[in-house]
Amino acid sequence: MAITVRNLLEQRSLNLRLAVEGSGATLDSPISWVQVSESADPTTYLEGGELLLTTGLVMPDGTPDAAHREYASRLAEIGARGVGFGLGIQHEHVPQWLIYQCEAVGLPLFTVPLATPFIAISKTIARGISDDTHRNVERMYRNQQRLLRSVHSLDPVSTIISRLAELIGGWTALLNPAGGIIESSHHTLPVDMDSLSDVLAFSVLGEAKFTVAKGYDIAIFHVASPNRQTLGYLVAGRKGERGAIDHPLVAEAASLLSLAVNSEAASNRALTHLRSSMTRLCLEGESQSVRRFADDVWNGLPVQPLAVLRIIGQQDALEDAGRLFEPFRRTVAKNDNRVVFGIVDGDMWAIVSQSNAAMWTQQLTRTGRLTVGQSSGVTWIDMPRARHEAYQAGAEALTSGKALVQYGSGEGGATLEGVVEPSMMRAFADLKRAPIANLIFDLSTGPHTKAGKPRQAGTVKTSESQIAKVDSGTQVRAIDVLWAWLQSRGRAEEAARMAGMHRHTLTKYLGVIGKELGADLNDPGATAELWYACRFSRFGGTLK
Repeated sequence: MAITVRNLLEQRSLNLRLAVEGSGATLDSPISWVQVSESADPTTYLEGGELLLTTGLVMPDGTPDAAHREYASRLAEIGARGVGFGLGIQHEHVPQWLIYQCEAVGLPLFTVPLATPFIAISKTIARGISDDTHRNVERMYRNQQRLLRSVHSLDPVSTIISRLAELIGGWTALLNPAGGIIESSHHTLPVDMDSLSDVLAFSVLGEAKFTVAKGYDIAIFHVASPNRQTLGYLVAGRKGERGAIDHPLVAEAASLLSLAVNSEAASNRALTHLRSSMTRLCLEGESQSVRRFADDVWNGLPVQPLAVLRIIGQQDALEDAGRLFEPFRRTVAKNDNRVVFGIVDGDMWAIVSQSNAAMWTQQLTRTGRLTVGQSSGVTWIDMPRARHEAYQAGAEALTSGKALVQYGSGEGGATLEGVVEPSMMRAFADLKRAPIANLIFDLSTGPHTKAGKPRQAGTVKTSESQIAKVDSGTQVRAIDVLWAWLQSRGRAEEAARMAGMHRHTLTKYLGVIGKELGADLNDPGATAELWYACRFSRFGGTLK
């Protein structure tokens, strides 16, 4: 506890006497330092929070002169904690006008006898500040140790959240990147997280945000991955003005949360594969086989009636979908928000309660990076049918360019993907792209000599595992060159821009690709087949 005027008065050795009590708040406010001044305006030497000591050498006994008429009000305005008036040198008693002024502004005033040197008061205050600093350091150390021990609990994220709230004497919440509550210290928070959306939107990784809302001092820190990706936000609040909360402790908790979250992510890779296998079983109508493991994998199964979601997109977007379903790769499911999810045949599949389907699809499609096909309402027994419905709805969504298509809504129209079995589509796509599946081009050497003949040193046949390690700065996959050509509808300049190369280089590469495929890339029939094979490979699950 910091030293106050009341603490000084309780020091019998100082023999101080209270002349004006002032306001209780000021009497018990911590003293930041002590300043001795005989100036008519000592505020020049103060910052706020100090105790002023004076002998009144230039103060009149009677009516205050012009220089002293606002003596006490100036001290109160700057935030002085009180005045200690030394007797026996210039004055035997405190000037009455000074007493009146201190009473008027609520500023504590006490007398200091001649036998008590000002240095004794200064030393007492200095010791009090030192002791308070020491206590704060000890308290911070103990709090940090308690937070550190939270990391070793069975549920470190939840433990850190609840323990931090206890230590700061307030509330805490862990939010996902979209601002939704993942974990909170209290069932009902005093501040609506939606009201902080603007603060979150303008926050920058590595920078904390501080604000005051509904009488609470609020601190917001990023929870990040090792590659500096924002995984979410730690929000902490305590009743009071700015500075009421222990910001360094909240920052420490945010760092520990980042460690805990990423540690869980590393340890849960096997769980990710398990989820995919079990999701496949559920989609095949074998939910009874996985029911006994569902509590560990998804924290239980969703409540019937159900909806199946086929979620289509690039790998990074699908990873974002996984984080949405289970933020921070944790098994969290509250109320009826349980969801079965996993990667099956290159797409993310999710089984949710039909009542929550709209909420999930809205979240999934808000970024524009994912396409969703949704089945009709079904039971666990109807999963194979629901899977087919979601697959067909996803195909219609891709064709129509819509972010979401619900089966039976009439959107999108008939598509080849909607009527052909997925396994047959996959076989077709793999067969068509097989001649160039493992072909890459080296941009540093080029595909041709100066004479314009094919240069084999510029092309490399490699394995699928090696394909993933291609240096994007110097090498490009043949399948990506072909896809750029097909997407541009044969417009060389546009295709070259998409592929990141010169138009002449693109033309030479296309010559190699056409020869490998045994196809004329200017033939509409051939390009139609290749376009569908490439698109299905990208969005149907085989091309990475």
